[in-house]
Amino acid sequence: MNDEKTKAFQGITEQPHFISNQYIHDLYRFFKLNNYRHEFRNIFNEKIELQNVPVLKSILYNQETLATITDFHLKKEHWLETAQLCQDIIELGESFSTQSELYQKLGYALQKTKEIDKAIVAYLKADTIKPDHLWTIRHLATCYRMNHNYAEALSYYRKVEQITPDKSNVVYFIGSCLAELGKYEEALNYFFKLDFIESESIKAWRGIAWCSFIIDKCDQSIKYYHKIIENSPQAIDFMNAGHVAWSQKNIKEAAAFYAKAADRFDSKDTFIDAFYKDKEYLLAKGIDEDDLSLMIDLL
Repeated sequence: MNDEKTKAFQGITEQPHFISNQYIHDLYRFFKLNNYRHEFRNIFNEKIELQNVPVLKSILYNQETLATITDFHLKKEHWLETAQLCQDIIELGESFSTQSELYQKLGYALQKTKEIDKAIVAYLKADTIKPDHLWTIRHLATCYRMNHNYAEALSYYRKVEQITPDKSNVVYFIGSCLAELGKYEEALNYFFKLDFIESESIKAWRGIAWCSFIIDKCDQSIKYYHKIIENSPQAIDFMNAGHVAWSQKNIKEAAAFYAKAADRFDSKDTFIDAFYKDKEYLLAKGIDEDDLSLMIDLL
């Protein structure tokens, strides 16, 4: 190392043992701006895991300090680091491992990294330690719904409902879970409740329109699809309106709705795939299977 480089490096390394803001600034300038920065490993490109540095581990690797570091990473939305630190605290097996908040943080970090099954396990542990905590059961409901386990999701949304009965998003998700479970009449009641709580609720109208279609209340269904289309329609709304119109034997109107839907999907093939996914509902309304391809040909 030549004299110039030696002086540049010594200017950073020969600092007091405590870490001051100026020291951090000097480090940053050296590793980002110095002419010889490429000859050194850039510590700012690495994870800061001081608790795992051998010389510091005996000082920092305890539950209290790890909990503080965990909260820092959680605040910064460093989900992987948060999850790992929570696991480290649990493995130490002392007082912190019995705190529901620790498992809440672990579950939340795992949920954010899409490890839903593991998140559920963590949330269930939190719920065991501190039963029926609103935050925990709400997140359990969300995770079960994300896993398409609508029966379990519904059971936890029911618990949330007991605590916050008129919370609009809870009302919506209960209705959605009921619909997914084929309980359309009950789901319809929740979507009407949501429509009462929130004025001009497109989500409520979609739920009312679809559930009404399934239980043969087609006049009510098409009424709500018209309301949706007049306000904020999506491609799927035009397609579903087409289903309803066709079930009412209004082929011309159905074809018009389907044409508008096809224009709004990414491609006609995408529209056709979505159309045939609803085949069972159309057949249940008395539409002949051979007529499905004929309708596509009309577009």
